[in-house]
Amino acid sequence: MKNFLFCLMLLAGFAAANTCTEAYFLAIKPYLIQSKNSPYIDSVRSRYDYTTQDDTLQIDKFTKFFYKDGRLEKIAFGYVGDTANQYTDYDIIYWSTDESVLSKIDAEELVSDSTSGDTTYIDRKCYQRGAINQRMQYKITNSYVSSLSIEEIGRLGDNGLMENFQWEEFSESFFRNDTLVMNYTTNYSPDGSPKEQLTYYVEDSSDDFKCYEYENDSLTLTLVYQKTDNGFSLKANQGTSLKEIFFVDPNSTTAIRKQRPAVKISPKARYFDLLGRYKFTK
Repeated sequence: MKNFLFCLMLLAGFAAANTCTEAYFLAIKPYLIQSKNSPYIDSVRSRYDYTTQDDTLQIDKFTKFFYKDGRLEKIAFGYVGDTANQYTDYDIIYWSTDESVLSKIDAEELVSDSTSGDTTYIDRKCYQRGAINQRMQYKITNSYVSSLSIEEIGRLGDNGLMENFQWEEFSESFFRNDTLVMNYTTNYSPDGSPKEQLTYYVEDSSDDFKCYEYENDSLTLTLVYQKTDNGFSLKANQGTSLKEIFFVDPNSTTAIRKQRPAVKISPKARYFDLLGRYKFTK
């Protein structure tokens, strides 16, 4: 499901990312459009161990994004390191609603967008050899993003035979006062059993370059914001696994650290202060 894994990643909407939580909000926004003079995603690197019956291999995986005239035109996927089979794969993106532009070879996408006020709407269709296998719809502002993914997948039926099943996923993300809240629902379909996951991200009280992920009030991950030569990155380590998202920032010299008094407040309290009430691939 590589398409979905990157469906919630970037549409830059800030002049620069000055904090860890702000950088992660950029990372979960759809990455299809570059805003003028704003940060945009360049690549993603992930490393993890894969265990077989005979050995444990370290998988080193990358995704590279290519843009033209401010719009995504190609995504490259690859594996490097000690893997049994190294390969490179591509998704080609067409900014069109006309299926006749498809070559019907491997992975392709049709994308269209519209704007109303300060809100951007994006419709995205993913094809494999000319057959549609996933559709995504996004709603985006500077402080909010929602994503609905609809996909036909196969599953084992009660009769022991494979059957088609419509899998739906819906997420909403809210960013305010350096706090990010995500509400994620899977199997969002009439014949399914929806499952919700609440995740929120709060900054270290004394370090804007570090933030923490909580799932249902349990600490699950630490993320670190780092400056690079041409922008910044966001890195997450979990055991032997590593994931790092690299951004290019045309205004990288302006992304300076903000100094604020340290305020100790529980993540749960900050969440309910933020929203006021309880209301993002397999």
